[in-house]
Amino acid sequence: MLQLVTGGLKLAQGIMGSRSAKKAAKRKAKTIRQMADYNARVKEMEARSVRETMGAETTRAYKGKRRQMASQRAAYAKTGAVSSGTPLAVMIEQATEMEMDIQSQRRNRLLQEQTLQQEAKTGRYQGEVQAQNAIAEGKAASRASLLGGISGAVGGIGGALGGIAGSTDAGTLSAGFKSLGAKAFLK
Repeated sequence: MLQLVTGGLKLAQGIMGSRSAKKAAKRKAKTIRQMADYNARVKEMEARSVRETMGAETTRAYKGKRRQMASQRAAYAKTGAVSSGTPLAVMIEQATEMEMDIQSQRRNRLLQEQTLQQEAKTGRYQGEVQAQNAIAEGKAASRASLLGGISGAVGGIGGALGGIAGSTDAGTLSAGFKSLGAKAFLK
């Protein structure tokens, strides 16, 4: 009788362990997803910051460029130089270089922004993969717990039945081996 009770308790333990493993896996997956989402939002905020900084730096660079060009024109006008020929060519070359510098800075900022946005997407994807792995591990632990409970229950019931006075092993695997004989089984 005690073995039947023990078998029933092992089955209950297996069922409860199975449920517990599933719940723990879901909680772990939820936490992983939340962390991945948080990290992705941080990267997205960094990308927005880069974009806003780029706008402010571009505006400041253009204002500086205009001031520098205006002071060059004023300097050339003071000297009485004509706005053609070599002085004009130098001003155009400097304006072109300044523009290329500004555009190069803008390009670098855009690349930095795109990299941060891609890192955010990648982080979310990796978080989802980790969450799915956690759920799969939880399901495996759940099955193992349930199977352990079932085998414990079967063992307890089998032990209880084996202990009944007058019981035989007829209908069991060992009875089949005995009736066939070891030699017949090996043929």
